[in-house]
Order: sequence, then structure tokens, then C-alpha cells
Amino acid sequence: MFGHTSSEFFSVPKAETLKELKKMAVDMFGDDAGAYMELCEARCTDIEERKKRASVSSSEYAIRVATQANADMVANTPMYYYVFDVEIPGWDNPGTFHSVDLWFFFETLAKCWRPFVGKHYDLARQMCNYWAYFIRSGDPNGHDSTGEELPRWEAYSLTAPYGMLFADRSEFSREEPSELMRFLVQQYFKKNWKRVHAE
Repeated sequence: MFGHTSSEFFSVPKAETLKELKKMAVDMFGDDAGAYMELCEARCTDIEERKKRASVSSSEYAIRVATQANADMVANTPMYYYVFDVEIPGWDNPGTFHSVDLWFFFETLAKCWRPFVGKHYDLARQMCNYWAYFIRSGDPNGHDSTGEELPRWEAYSLTAPYGMLFADRSEFSREEPSELMRFLVQQYFKKNWKRVHAE
């Protein structure tokens, strides 16, 4: 089981000018630098906007690389992916900060000062049930403690690179990874394939 919150650990290119961004693209992607620049909106001349468009979740990237590697192995272990995108209440409007999903998975919301309400407790109960089923059998699917079947969580695969979205409720999301994310994962394997075979 792999997952991340929706707003943590974004990688942003370290470039202060478009020239620096282009140089970074050439250094990292060689002949594919032009494709990278296009994915980052080559027509946009504002460097801050371009960097924003080039930003990706490091956690999502690592998960997608791991699942690609898993698919290439003979074992092909079933893997489950989730994104946690819950509105976290409080005067500080904290967003989905790192490890906030643990309060939900371990169903410990009441131990926190934040003013959680019914929808949060319902979601936490479901997430805790998914976690317990997964620990028990390697499959997160089963019945909620209410007796109802939990929304179906499909295994991640290269042909179905989807996962569970935990937001106001649990729902399976069929949102495709971005073209930029696909490009970066492809580049990872292209680079590492060459390195392994060069040794």
C-alpha cells in the first residue's frame, strides 16, 4: 500500500531564469529536453509560472516508479495506491500536511484539538477498516463496521494506474497521471536501463 497527501513534498525545478531551466532540462534529459520543456508549457515566458507547471509530487513519482518496477518483476505483487485530500479544519488552514492521514488510518481524531466533524469520523472509520483488511490479507477490501461494503479499491497496474481518493468520502479515482509524470517515470527507467547495461 502506497499513498501520499495531496499537498506535501512537491519538487520544484531550481532555476531562476528560462535559460537555467533549459540547461537543467538538457542536463537531466539530454535529447528529450525539448519534450520536457513542452510539457512545462514552452509558450509560457514567466519563469515562476513555468516552474509551477513543472512541479510534481515527489511521493507520487516514487510510488509510480516503484509500481512500474514491480510490474516488471515476475512476482508482480498487488499494490494499492491512495491520495489523501481531506479538508483539515482549524484556524491555521494547514492543508494536507505530512502524516495528517495517520490520524485517520489509526482513527485517533478525538486526540487532536482540531474541530473534526461527522464526515471526518466516517472517513477515519473507513480508512481504518481498509488498513486493517490490508494488514490481515494484503487486500484492503471488505465491509465497513456498519455492515456495508466499503467502496471497491482496485489494485494499481500499468493499464489501470489509479487509486483511492480519500476526500470528503472514500471513492476510487480513475484520474490518469499527468503527462509530465509519465514522462519523468519513463525517463527514470530509460536512464537506469542504460546504466545497468553499460556496467
